[in-house]
Amino acid sequence: MPRLVVVTGPIASGKNAVADHLVRRLTGPGHTVVVADVDDIAAMVMPAGAARRDLWFSAHGAHGALVGRWMRSPVDFVIAVGNIYSAEEQAALTEALPDGAAPLWVLLDAPVTVTLVRARDDPGRGLSRDPEFHRAAHRRFRALRPGIPADQTFDAQAMTADRIADAIRL
Repeated sequence: MPRLVVVTGPIASGKNAVADHLVRRLTGPGHTVVVADVDDIAAMVMPAGAARRDLWFSAHGAHGALVGRWMRSPVDFVIAVGNIYSAEEQAALTEALPDGAAPLWVLLDAPVTVTLVRARDDPGRGLSRDPEFHRAAHRRFRALRPGIPADQTFDAQAMTADRIADAIRL
């Protein structure tokens, strides 16, 4: 069974950058790696994406189904990326996993003062560049933070994405 790594944290904390560096680290020795990002699933909702259409939880369910299917394949690693905070969002991911799957939860954290600058400096970002949306998302993360699983936690303000990827103990 593949090894599942869940990378979560607030908007613009570096989840995708860490996943990209982790992919390079793992594929170097010849492993196969799948990255499944809940934001990519949410973006499938047209127009405007799941967040603007009140379909966020449906995107989480589809993401969980996708991750669960990849966990039944012969790949070596599955990296699930996203804002997986609430118990319901966590269940949407884990209920589709095969028996015996043990996710490694990697939590990134950075203050909103840092992540908002990152988001606004990235022209490829959409809604997360909006300060009101961004701050509201951070407040949600902070409120739900005590219930988010975290086998390994990293300060994404103090550490670069490549250093975080190198520090993840698989």
